[in-house]
Amino acid sequence: MRVFAGWLYVLGGVSAVFGAALCFAHIPNVPSEDQLEWYEGFLRGIRLEKDFDGTDIVYFIYRDHDKRYRYVSRYPQYVEVRDRLGINRQVDILVEIDGKPGLDGAYDVWGLVEHDPLHEGTVVTYQDIHDEVTETDRSWQAVGMYGFGGGVLAILLGYGIRRAVPHVPKDPTA
Repeated sequence: MRVFAGWLYVLGGVSAVFGAALCFAHIPNVPSEDQLEWYEGFLRGIRLEKDFDGTDIVYFIYRDHDKRYRYVSRYPQYVEVRDRLGINRQVDILVEIDGKPGLDGAYDVWGLVEHDPLHEGTVVTYQDIHDEVTETDRSWQAVGMYGFGGGVLAILLGYGIRRAVPHVPKDPTA
């Protein structure tokens, strides 16, 4: 029985380490709402592209400057943004104040408000995007916490078994 407790120590330790690593590896990399500011302007054009991993992207190009902003297909209401927005539309976007562009030279959009005088404009809030982007990371963090908790429980169970079952040394002369 004490050998079983030793295996519980080993398996619990491995599970706790991997669970903690999984939890810390999936901390969402999303800016807080305080680090974002609204940019208002008229679209000069949009461009639809695919990323290397097959992710669909809508690039916004504004009249005032040549910076590009991207709205990724994993964001909510992507199809509506892709199909409704066009040239000469006033679209306000929420972007990082001191953000760095991605590898494609575009900045991420974290909120969007379309001003359409004829119809209700498209509105995507920061909270909607935040919830959608961090959903997978939060799921992996939950798996990591379960693994960590199971590992700690196994270590405690092994410790309890080792304390409950007395060690009886074998007689070397027999």
